[in-house]
Amino acid sequence: MTKRTTSPFSYDIVGSFLRPDKLKAARTAFEADEITQAELTKVEDEAIIDLINKQEAAGLKAVTDGEFRRSWWHLDFFWGLQGVEFTIPEHGYFFHGEETRP
Repeated sequence: MTKRTTSPFSYDIVGSFLRPDKLKAARTAFEADEITQAELTKVEDEAIIDLINKQEAAGLKAVTDGEFRRSWWHLDFFWGLQGVEFTIPEHGYFFHGEETRP
């Protein structure tokens, strides 16, 4: 029997990371008109720099901004397509007993 010297698994960094609480709070405050776009951008910048530092410390050769400036990973893309109309539905998505924002 041959002894394996390398892992049989491979991986790729997709680019999307969970947002830190400070960034989630800033987005909520921005949506409630409690902070300006510039203030939100400052929080995003800080969160992105922190994430890049963590990725570099982990030894990643390619790093990402975590998609921290995106609202929805899929809808931001769809709204950029020609012929796709932006609407705000009455309800958000329902998932595991929770409702997302519409």
